[in-house]
Amino acid sequence: MKKRFLIILTSLSITYGSASAQSSFERLGQKAMMGGEFSTAANYFEKAYANDNSNMNVLWLMGYSNFHASEYRKAIDSFDRLIEMKPTETAAYYYRAKAKVLLSQSLKDYKSPEREKLLLGAIKDFSTAIDLTPSDLKLYQNRGLAYQDYGIFKSQRIPDIYNKSVAVNAINSSIIDFQRVLDSNDGRRDISSQIDKSKQLLVDIKSN
Repeated sequence: MKKRFLIILTSLSITYGSASAQSSFERLGQKAMMGGEFSTAANYFEKAYANDNSNMNVLWLMGYSNFHASEYRKAIDSFDRLIEMKPTETAAYYYRAKAKVLLSQSLKDYKSPEREKLLLGAIKDFSTAIDLTPSDLKLYQNRGLAYQDYGIFKSQRIPDIYNKSVAVNAINSSIIDFQRVLDSNDGRRDISSQIDKSKQLLVDIKSN
């Protein structure tokens, strides 16, 4: 795990600025993150950001740490601010989208209007990330999963939620995205399983 985060930190230093300008809070945050202590890391990065709200490195790490601490609302807020500062940051859209999907799944009220807003926001974020980095297959895979979730949501026979045509379109879109990934690697059994799942969902939705 330490090696993985060391690579991330090195990459961020190159992208956002020299490590020599790091504050003590930022260094403490990085140490905590490398140890897997994401909540502690996020708290340090929040303090570092409070001292310098122009530091994109800290903002990125704060969002990343909050994401891995399952603080999805905080992660979304951090990536919102980072995207305002750097609208071409593919990774920020990716993690913001992932946070929106996970937050939608954590909502206790299935009928909550926020669920649809989060899923549509995630699909939009993945789409923006794909526009910025069209060769990154994990973006298609994750957008496919978000489309699948949205299709399932809209297929529920609940007033103000159910919309058969929207559900069918979403599931079809998920198949297109999954197929894009499978075409690049036909050995991906996990993707084949997702395609089969989406195709069965289509049958179920159309038969109702």
